[in-house]
Amino acid sequence: MRRIISVLLLLPLLAACGSESDDPGQPPAEADPELVQMLVLTSAGGEVGPQPYLVDDRDQMQDYVKTFEDRDDVAAAIQQAVKDAEDRPGVLAVATVAIGCDVPDEVNFSKSGEVWEVTPGKIPDPLPECFAPTTSIALVELP
Repeated sequence: MRRIISVLLLLPLLAACGSESDDPGQPPAEADPELVQMLVLTSAGGEVGPQPYLVDDRDQMQDYVKTFEDRDDVAAAIQQAVKDAEDRPGVLAVATVAIGCDVPDEVNFSKSGEVWEVTPGKIPDPLPECFAPTTSIALVELP
């Protein structure tokens, strides 16, 4: 009788062990995208758009850098930011999120199908004017 009672008491504990979140049969939960660094360049030009360009894709990066007036400065700034962000498990990408007087502190992410989009966060106190426009480039980590 003691064995039966002992087994009955242990069954809930054993059942709980099989329902762990690290179950190899379950796919891992997808990580959230993250802003790694906001690059701010004065009078660099460019085109604002939600499409992130993958840093590791040479063709995408060439197309992206072509949109800027001072391509060498932009390329150097991106290379340095990527170097500073090494050892990240996700995929690094860049997107021009703003051109103007204000620099967003954060970015918003949305997903359309399999494609991520990056947009600037709200600017709480926009400046009415500035000496020179700045281009805000978000270096992001995508899952």
